[in-house]
Amino acid sequence: MASGTDTTTGKSSTVDDASSPSGVEAGADDELYLRLKTFEGQAAVTAGEGKDPVNEPMIRHWCEAMGDTSPAYQGPDAVAPPTMLQAWTMGGLSGHPGRSAAHEELFALLDEAGCTAVVATDCEQEYLRPLRPGDRITFDSVIESVSPRKTTKLGAGYFVTTRMDVRADGEPAGTHRFRILKYAPAARRDSRTQDGRPRPPGSGGRARSPHPRPVVNRDNAGFWDGVARHELLIQRCTDCATLRFPWLPGCNSCGGEGWDTVAATGSGTVFSYVVMHHPPFPAFDPPYAVGLIELAEGVRVVAGLVGMPPGKVRIGMPVRLEFRTVDEDLVLPVFSGGREAGTWPVGPGDELPPLTVPVTRTVIVSGAIASRDYQDVHHDTEAARDKGSPDIFMNILTTNGLVGRYITDFFGPGAVLREVAIRLGVPNYPGDEMELRGRVLARDGDTVDVRVVGTNRLGHHVTGTATVAVPASEAVPSASQEPHPEPTP
Repeated sequence: MASGTDTTTGKSSTVDDASSPSGVEAGADDELYLRLKTFEGQAAVTAGEGKDPVNEPMIRHWCEAMGDTSPAYQGPDAVAPPTMLQAWTMGGLSGHPGRSAAHEELFALLDEAGCTAVVATDCEQEYLRPLRPGDRITFDSVIESVSPRKTTKLGAGYFVTTRMDVRADGEPAGTHRFRILKYAPAARRDSRTQDGRPRPPGSGGRARSPHPRPVVNRDNAGFWDGVARHELLIQRCTDCATLRFPWLPGCNSCGGEGWDTVAATGSGTVFSYVVMHHPPFPAFDPPYAVGLIELAEGVRVVAGLVGMPPGKVRIGMPVRLEFRTVDEDLVLPVFSGGREAGTWPVGPGDELPPLTVPVTRTVIVSGAIASRDYQDVHHDTEAARDKGSPDIFMNILTTNGLVGRYITDFFGPGAVLREVAIRLGVPNYPGDEMELRGRVLARDGDTVDVRVVGTNRLGHHVTGTATVAVPASEAVPSASQEPHPEPTP
């Protein structure tokens, strides 16, 4: 499904902002709405069957598309990622033959009224049991509600909400509430440049991260080549074996000009750090921490500190090397103070470390295919242009999967998602990047509620909440249970 956005301007559709209907006679409009209301409570699908049982290849394809490496989804005891719930019910290219006459009639009425376009705006899922390879999926769906006519930036139309109950081998497995807007598209401006190429949303050029670029020269090109391969290379003098960083043309110990490299193991500690609040810069979201990291090899490196709230950074705390893909042309080394490297408290108000997702064409297309969503606006550039979008864009099921990955990446492979509820805003177009951030809303025993927001350069792409159960063996201590220990001098 499309994002709930105006795909021509690239700005939020504000699909919830109702205003007086325009261009339609009130009597005719009221009559249509009354007819649409009669479908509420009627079945959309009865005893539907998933086209395939839960299976390892689809799980693998999903995890590859989402970048989800959780061991919970691998091996002989693997389960399916919970956010795949709807994927098992999708009809794929051939569609689903089991839709009811009421469903077909409802959508035919909307099409006849000129509401031929559709965007997905909300997705709410509750997970009742894990899905395992071999489970046979069945489901029922009901038309839950139809809204009065709304006028949005996309055009005028009606919100239709359906609720699906999913079963695995006859047992309740989850519920899925889905909200779409069926609308008559508003007049659109030309979405192409004079030479026929798609007009990038919100700017005159290709989307590119505003992150500053490193100065690469003949003395340090080998270092950045290593970073691109996810290696942090340290120079070593071939005369006296002294390690040095940053890279230099000669040894500052013996003056020797010969050198080779060794790859850092990735372990280090915070030697010093600063938390930046001002001045603001488009590539960074203050406050953020930058550290001087003393590597296990003895050299020191300046890099960003991620995986922890900036206020929880401490001198002496252990950190681990990670590599962050800023965009298709830039990879940077960063250091994480995640749970393996130094646990921090998790309680109401605490922030999860951000996750940056490069929004490439590959990510968009692979996510749509993995979720069995073959709408052309998610893979066919020309078709997307013909429908007024400047380019293809990410579907809601991929966004939902990325939110699920973000939560379980932080809480660990033993964590179990219970609910994910999201609402879409501006689209994710190729060439952009999305940063997911989370804040703990509440904690009750082993259950944690997290508020999640995903932003790109156009604004908020997704907002929502997730509920996750964390087993006691993996639970992160809350602030009220255990204070963050100060490092020992």
